[in-house]
Amino acid sequence: MRRFRVRVNGKDYDVEIEELSSVADSNSGAAVQKTETRQKVEAVDSPKPAETVKEAQKPAEPVKESSGSGEKAKILSPMSGSILEVLVSVGDSVSPGQKLVILEAMKMENSILSEDSGTVSEVRVKKGDNIDAGEIMIVLA
Repeated sequence: MRRFRVRVNGKDYDVEIEELSSVADSNSGAAVQKTETRQKVEAVDSPKPAETVKEAQKPAEPVKESSGSGEKAKILSPMSGSILEVLVSVGDSVSPGQKLVILEAMKMENSILSEDSGTVSEVRVKKGDNIDAGEIMIVLA
């Protein structure tokens, strides 16, 4: 069992890592270490880190806004990242499940899908833009 103190975003965590097994490779004679680890993380400053993680992984839902001329749905960015591609333009009709934007976050491509049908009335992002979580990307009418 090895213990480490890790600092993430200004918060200290005590981490215990336990090695469960190791084996030798009989073909080459070299020692190959097969590890399975269990980690116990205790937050020093944060009372409930598990709830914070669940909340961050929850996808953003479109925000609907009612106005005199009709209802609008705003497609928000579920996470911070960089816009790789915008797949719709103003005037396009979209249906539920259609890809609207490809967002790169943590070196992974994320497809942002429409949850509603409608017509694109605004596109507020373009390829190469950096965007924060919760920012409006597309507005549907």
